[in-house]
Amino acid sequence: MEKPHSELIRSSISVSLDENIKVLQEILYVPQNEDVIFKEYQTGCLKVCVVYVEGMADEKKIGEFVMHALKSTWELEDRIGMDPKLDAIRNYLLELPQAKSIELVKDAIQGVLAGMTCLLVDGCNEALLLETRNYPHRSVEKPTNESVVNGPHEAFNEHIRTNISLIRRYVQSPELVSEKIYVGTGIPTQVTILYLKGVASESCISEVKKRLKKIKSPTVMGAGDVQQFIEDHPFAILPQILQTERPDRAASCIEDGQIALLVENSPYALIAPVTVFHLIHAPDDSFLRWQYGSALRIIRMIGLFISLILPSAYIALTLYHTHLIPMPLLTSIAETRANVPFPIVIEVLFMEFSFYLLNEAGLRTPSQIGSAFGIVGALILGQTAVSASIISPMLIIIIALTGLGNYVVPNYGFGIGIILYRLMLIALSSMLGLYGLMIGLFLIITHLGSMKSFGIDYLAPVSPKRRHNPDIILRLPVRLQRYALFFAKRNNWLNGEEGAR
Repeated sequence: MEKPHSELIRSSISVSLDENIKVLQEILYVPQNEDVIFKEYQTGCLKVCVVYVEGMADEKKIGEFVMHALKSTWELEDRIGMDPKLDAIRNYLLELPQAKSIELVKDAIQGVLAGMTCLLVDGCNEALLLETRNYPHRSVEKPTNESVVNGPHEAFNEHIRTNISLIRRYVQSPELVSEKIYVGTGIPTQVTILYLKGVASESCISEVKKRLKKIKSPTVMGAGDVQQFIEDHPFAILPQILQTERPDRAASCIEDGQIALLVENSPYALIAPVTVFHLIHAPDDSFLRWQYGSALRIIRMIGLFISLILPSAYIALTLYHTHLIPMPLLTSIAETRANVPFPIVIEVLFMEFSFYLLNEAGLRTPSQIGSAFGIVGALILGQTAVSASIISPMLIIIIALTGLGNYVVPNYGFGIGIILYRLMLIALSSMLGLYGLMIGLFLIITHLGSMKSFGIDYLAPVSPKRRHNPDIILRLPVRLQRYALFFAKRNNWLNGEEGAR
């Protein structure tokens, strides 16, 4: 079934002002939509109509720079014979810097719904789209998920033009290109692609555009939808696109030859291509001295390793390989589990589920009581479960360390992926012991090694080995960070011949 008014939307603008008004009113459901304003008036030799949405466009700007300016038709009458009427209006009357000629009704509708003003002129088969957008939006605030001790404290908001400006503040280069694409076959959503011309790979840019244009969904609600439509492996557990709320991080990725995607109404930027190491790095690593940044990354990797394998290793050792546990520790574990009626696998899964439940409840609870709820809930639940001999005290330590290790992961999606991998390793360890754990780790590494992000290997530059800066696990001094990443094209202008890969 076709969208209502499909034929009218695909039609061209008529020379008759009355016909154009009738078509636009029918498509925009006027007078039912009372916030869509049609202001028609005669001034001198001109009969015009301005169309805009109340609350989306700046009415003060429309009144002062459009309607008031059009009253000066005495200046226009001398120019009509020299220039087309619409060009004369734009060049000699209007005082707005941005005015674009359009020929299709579709463009007029799209512009008006985006907050622009459409100027229709009788006798012209074109219209003018005037930049008058001024709809409500959040101001630039501090990042909530990627906060840092050192470094900028500003985050993207839901206004795409503000987000583009934030990136341009960091990348003040004429080679920074921003291309606009609309996705969604029913209700279009604006996506802006930002990259450095001559640095970003042309093949990667073409691939991003191709995948965006292939989106056939009627609606695309935000960056999350776009990410799922264009990623390489939709069934993979770990994300293949970096999502960041920090303009400085997005700008840094653009300078490395990556591509940033900004989606209207989304306070995040999508960065592609990426590797697994991008998802482990934190924003403030680059704002600290290299010794501190390297130390924090080592701690982060240890926490990630603990979160991934500690519960499964505990199950494997206590069920199948007790001879590998020192006798005093084994005796302590046996004593604490003497009165626990459940198998150790059920015990671990119960505590894992309880931990996730508390975490999710604390996240959805209002912020004023969320943190207190999480702490008190964990204390009460843990103490009561131990007192009732449902779980052992040793397992509480295991789950607490596992949860803390998961929290050090700076990327939220990556952290959830680690949880799913951990559950898989728990299942394998409960069936095959340490052999199951090794098989699980081998399968995970093999799967990650086979993944790609827009043609880039997910484990690069480690596997396969690529030329790179000393900034993978350890972050060595800034003076050694000389090249754009291997995403960038060969002999790019940032590096010259030294940057060839």
